[in-house]
Amino acid sequence: MNDVVWCDLDRVLGLTEAMHAAASEGRWDELAELEAEREPVLRSGSMRPAPETLESLKSIMLLDGLIKDLVSVARDEVSVAWDASRRVRRAVAAYSSF
Repeated sequence: MNDVVWCDLDRVLGLTEAMHAAASEGRWDELAELEAEREPVLRSGSMRPAPETLESLKSIMLLDGLIKDLVSVARDEVSVAWDASRRVRRAVAAYSSF
């Protein structure tokens, strides 16, 4: 009897596509929720030894790379905004001390 549990790669791919859409639109909370939903699905079960498994994994990895790029750009933008905000706060504090 074969009790192998297969990973639901179709669901993982669908969640990854939704994650990419969320990241593309700057919906960061939704991205985090989708990633939390995807992680246990991705880790559940074994990978089916089939050509479509490899294609699904390639698609997932490609989308993950695109998501990481989007997150990196957003992180850099937030860092720049934070630095600008800090400079403004310092200037206001310096002006207020006169």
